Amino acid sequence: MRTTKFIGYMLVTFFLLIPVAVRGEINTIDEIEKTYGDKACMTCHEKIHGEWQKSLHSRSVIHSLGGLRNFIVFGLKRDWKKPVNRENLMRCMHCHAPLLEQASDSLAAEVGELVQSAFDGNEGAKKQLSRLNVNCIVCHNTVAEVEINLRGATKPGVYYGPSGRSSAAHGTEKSKTITSSAFCSRCHWLYTPPDGDTLYCNTLYGSYQDAYKAAGGAAACQDCHMRAKGRGHTFPGAYVPEMVKEGIDIDLQATGVRVQPGKGVPAAIITIGLFNNAGHRIPDG
Repeated sequence: MRTTKFIGYMLVTFFLLIPVAVRGEINTIDEIEKTYGDKACMTCHEKIHGEWQKSLHSRSVIHSLGGLRNFIVFGLKRDWKKPVNRENLMRCMHCHAPLLEQASDSLAAEVGELVQSAFDGNEGAKKQLSRLNVNCIVCHNTVAEVEINLRGATKPGVYYGPSGRSSAAHGTEKSKTITSSAFCSRCHWLYTPPDGDTLYCNTLYGSYQDAYKAAGGAAACQDCHMRAKGRGHTFPGAYVPEMVKEGIDIDLQATGVRVQPGKGVPAAIITIGLFNNAGHRIPDG
C-alpha cells in the first residue's frame, strides 16, 4: 500500500511539470516555479540535483546580471527604444531562462525591473531571479531535442536522457542528441531570434568546431565537462581553477647570462610557452 501511494504521489508531482505551451501564458514567477520547478526532481535524483545546484546553470540569471541589465537599460530602453516585453527579453533569456518563453508581456516587464534592481544590490530581487535558471526541466524536456525537423518537438511530460530508462514517476525517452556537443550549441553558440537577427554572444561551439573538430579532435563537451573525473552536472568551466590547469600547459625555460661587456651584470632569459589542451580556443566565451 505504501508503494502504491508513493508512486501515486510521484505521478501527481511530475504531472504538474508538464510544459505550459499547452496552458497559455504564465503571469508570475510563482507559476513558473510551480510548473517548471526543479524541487520535485530531488525526490529521485538527489545526487544529480545537488551537483546541478553547484553549477552556473542553477544561477544562469543572477550570474549574468551585468550583461542582462546593460541589454535592458542601454540596449532596449536607450538605443533601440523598444519595450521590455517577452519577444525582446527572450533575446537574452532564450539561454539564460528558457522557461520565460511562456511568460506574458507583463511578467517579462517585471523580470526586466527585477534585473535592474538586483544589479543595484537589491537582495530581494536577486532571490526572486534565482528562481529563474537552466534546470532539469529545461535540458531534459523543454529543449531536449535540437533536431525538431527530423524528430519532432519534445513531448509534454516526457523526460529525455541518454538511457531512456523507464520510470513510474514520468514518461521517459532515449535521446542521443543530449549527449552530443550539438545539444550544448543551443546556448553556447549563436542564437537567431524570430526577427532573423543573429546574436553571437557566445562563441564556444563555433570555436569547438573550427579550432578543435577541424583539427581531428574527437571529444564532446560532455566528455570534459561532465564525464571526466565524475564531474556530472556541476558543468565546471573556466571559473574553476582545476579546469584551467587541465586546459593550459605551461613550458618555462630560464637561462642565466651576463650582460653589458666589461661589467658582466647577471641576468636571465626566460621563455614561456602556453599550450592549449582544451576543445576550443582559450580564452573563449
